[in-house]
Amino acid sequence: MPDDAQDVLLEAISDEVEELHARMPDAALARHLEQRGETGAPGTLGRAAWLSHAGEYWELAHQPAHARSCYERAAQDGGPTWIDPRAQLLGVLVELGEEPRIQALLDELRRDVRAGRARGPVHEFVGEALELNGRLDEALRWYQSGLTRAEEDDDGCLNGRYRVRRALGLPHDRYDTVCEERRRDALADLEAEVDELSGVPAGRRSATLTLLYWPDAQLELLLARWPAMGEDYGADGTAHRTTVERHLRELAAEGAVVTVGTGSVEEYVAFAERTDRDPADSATRAGYAAHLGFLGSTAPWPPGRNDPCWCASGRKYKKCCGALRLSAPAAG
Repeated sequence: MPDDAQDVLLEAISDEVEELHARMPDAALARHLEQRGETGAPGTLGRAAWLSHAGEYWELAHQPAHARSCYERAAQDGGPTWIDPRAQLLGVLVELGEEPRIQALLDELRRDVRAGRARGPVHEFVGEALELNGRLDEALRWYQSGLTRAEEDDDGCLNGRYRVRRALGLPHDRYDTVCEERRRDALADLEAEVDELSGVPAGRRSATLTLLYWPDAQLELLLARWPAMGEDYGADGTAHRTTVERHLRELAAEGAVVTVGTGSVEEYVAFAERTDRDPADSATRAGYAAHLGFLGSTAPWPPGRNDPCWCASGRKYKKCCGALRLSAPAAG
């Protein structure tokens, strides 16, 4: 199957999974996706992708044995997926401490990456799995390998390598310089945006910066009344959470203290009326965020990796917004 046709298929499956996720609990969704995958015989187009997604939701449902089974079947199937399911499987095996299988799988992935037989951001997935479980030296080797192959354009591996090197106390090098330059550029853009939205003169910001987050139902109400806000917040809940998480990470990387304020359209309208401001104005939103911060109606960021996510999904942060891929440029 041509790569373009494969991508169309994978995008359609991902869209359906996202739609189902909005109305099904993780375990029920994982079971449903697994059944979708098993409706076809091995080799049936789409089977590996359904099983791969099922593994992701079994992980979210804290069922690693089920996740492992799905990833293994997806890998054996060999059909198209966004990410090689063996890289996803590795994270489960590391979490379960299955050392002999971990090493065998690492060797297999290393050989297949070199031979061009592995799909998707394998180096980043493997590096993160190893990093999250304290295997920093191994994580660094995978990040470095992915970065070298991508000729410095893989932001996921670039940032992962930077984190691990800081944790290991290694000396600064040229890749670290590239990473810091990109972070500074991103932060400068973000600070200019914050200044413009808030109307606060440079150098007079609060020591703690509160970023607004609108839960799905509130975001829907907000965009129904003021559609243009989608340009700032994203067109849907997934895009919005990705934007907020990206901004939080960028600010925190530069030493800022950040919190998350959960927005309510009803309260926001009342705030705008009380302060005699236009609710469609971006400065009003900035003022509302600062108001939530002043009241202490915020959540500290980041949560612990095993703590509930700031977006109130009920999942662990490391399996929710903490696991978001943020290589795309931040939204305006």
